[in-house]
Amino acid sequence: MDYTRRTVGRLAGNSKWLFALLLLAGCSSVKDTTRTFQTVVIDPGHGGKDSGTHSKLGGQEKNNALAVALRVNEDLQRAGFKTVMTRDSDVFIPLNERAAISNRQENAVFVSIHFNDSRDHHIHGVEAYYNSGAGEQLAGKIEEDLGQISFVRFRKHADFRVLKLNQYPAVLVECGYLSNKAEARLCANPAYRIRIADEIAAGIIQQRYGEESARKAAEAAAGNTSTAPASVSRSL
Repeated sequence: MDYTRRTVGRLAGNSKWLFALLLLAGCSSVKDTTRTFQTVVIDPGHGGKDSGTHSKLGGQEKNNALAVALRVNEDLQRAGFKTVMTRDSDVFIPLNERAAISNRQENAVFVSIHFNDSRDHHIHGVEAYYNSGAGEQLAGKIEEDLGQISFVRFRKHADFRVLKLNQYPAVLVECGYLSNKAEARLCANPAYRIRIADEIAAGIIQQRYGEESARKAAEAAAGNTSTAPASVSRSL
């Protein structure tokens, strides 16, 4: 009995270390391409029969996510990256296939774009989720840039399937709460979605090339507010 208590006590005392080891072990297959990637897989959440969350003021998540993703695609192509979109229209793509699309690339990172919902209608802000240490680096850069236009709810580790099955650094960005009236109104505004997309792209560029390159990309994006999508590639 005493031995059991001592053993449990030691494990509890070292719980933070154990969690860190388990996290590293679970992410050992992730390739750290955060400083080398040439391809960005852009994943607009939901689509087709899966509308995601929705609100009267904010519209449907699947449509907002696609609008943001198309603009991110434009920004990154303009910065010289190869981009692959898991969907570029209102179609349903299974979660496993989204991760598989990413894993078929070479030297890539993966960014999934969503909008959020909560029963507590006071909750607002942007969030970024990750499942690996390399993914956390990218999440931090994206949050840093999004923080210039919105309240940031600090990045979190998550076992979302598109993150967990990814062999590359992967991030899921929640661009705002459609359940919050004020934020829903913002998210329904095309100009605001462009700003969100530009900051997501700037964070990705900053992670790869540094702050100065991201600043120049942001200036270039600010000079082109067209919402028409550039040509996109899709690898299914």
